Amino acid sequence: MSNQEGVPRNGTFAERYDSVMVPVIFQPWAQELLQRQPPQNGDRILDLACGTGAVIREVASHGIGFAKLAGVDMSAGMLAVAAEKASVNGIDAEWFEATAGDLPFPDGGFDLAYCQQALQFFPDRVGALRELHRVLASGGRVAFCVSRDLSENPLLMAQAAALEKHVGAEAGAAVRAICQLSDPEEIRSNFEAAGFLDIQLETVSLTLHHPDGRAYAAGAMGGMHTGDKLSRLSEDDRNACFNDFLKELGPCFDGKAIRFPHVSNVVTAHT
Repeated sequence: MSNQEGVPRNGTFAERYDSVMVPVIFQPWAQELLQRQPPQNGDRILDLACGTGAVIREVASHGIGFAKLAGVDMSAGMLAVAAEKASVNGIDAEWFEATAGDLPFPDGGFDLAYCQQALQFFPDRVGALRELHRVLASGGRVAFCVSRDLSENPLLMAQAAALEKHVGAEAGAAVRAICQLSDPEEIRSNFEAAGFLDIQLETVSLTLHHPDGRAYAAGAMGGMHTGDKLSRLSEDDRNACFNDFLKELGPCFDGKAIRFPHVSNVVTAHT
């Protein structure tokens, strides 16, 4: 069952996330990571904190003769959607429910790892990076992206303001947490402490868009961890939240579509 914007309100959190947030945000970043660290024939590839599998689907679309594709995430719901999407698209991948700090793989089992918009949420970042280093072969490559400051990301700023006003301080803080690891030197020191070499960091801004700002608001705010709280609001209160979100976007909203910069630190390195 869908609401008036065509977003599956009664779907799971992972389904809402995949239907709206992946095509607008996570697929473009997956494409950017693959450009920065291209997969090669024979690679054993890991998608760390894979969510619904956007990176693995992007890798598969390149027609590379990879030796192994594996996704790991702590959310069974995300993995269920990832596995279903991969099956529908004929992608041969393995999915593992685990935390980044305790990966269920032998030493040196991968040649390439991607991770997008997740490092900032790892409770022990250096520990998780050391664990990733362990499962990579000698010369293994990585590509990460991590959001920069909230002030550089108008979409996240607008979401935080609208959710704080209509849902509460905790909901606004959940969005601000996306930008909690914005300092490139802190990121570099984490990778250095984990033993990575040739660490390169670059500020990258992607211009992202959705043709229907209101549909995006309904889908994205329902496809975040604040979605359940939002669903408890009345229809009028939800619409007021969406209206404030679009108003906060300012020039990024033209009355129908949204177009906005999404700015991250992109990291490449090798073992």
